[in-house]
Amino acid sequence: MGTKTDTRRTAKGRVAERTGTGRRPTVSRGHVSAKGPAARTSTRRPSGPGRAPKIPFVLLILCLLGGALVSLLLLRSVVAQEAYAITSLQSENRELSYVEQRLEESVARLETSERIAREAEEMGMEPGEAPLFLDLDNGEITGDAGSDE
Repeated sequence: MGTKTDTRRTAKGRVAERTGTGRRPTVSRGHVSAKGPAARTSTRRPSGPGRAPKIPFVLLILCLLGGALVSLLLLRSVVAQEAYAITSLQSENRELSYVEQRLEESVARLETSERIAREAEEMGMEPGEAPLFLDLDNGEITGDAGSDE
């Protein structure tokens, strides 16, 4: 067999061809090129300018995270202030309810009929006699007349 054709399959499933120079052809984006190493370097990205746009993105993410942390801190401080205000108002409400209970007890003590009768006697008032009632149907007076009759 005198031909110079190599029938082995490569990793991409293409038939590798031998050229007269002894080099294998390079594969670049789906087509076979016989240019060699020059074709490989043209598909590479430049390393310098490719990294520059990442810095503003990283700074943006860091600023967003910092802003989120600051807003979370402010929110927690506002919630803590409101909790303190609620606690102080609850204690004030409790104290006012105690005062209200004491005042209600004082009013109940002052309203008793025994105390009213005692203070009336101290002021010189005398207890009244039993009342008399007039029955309009019969025209009779009922009740205990006491010493008047």
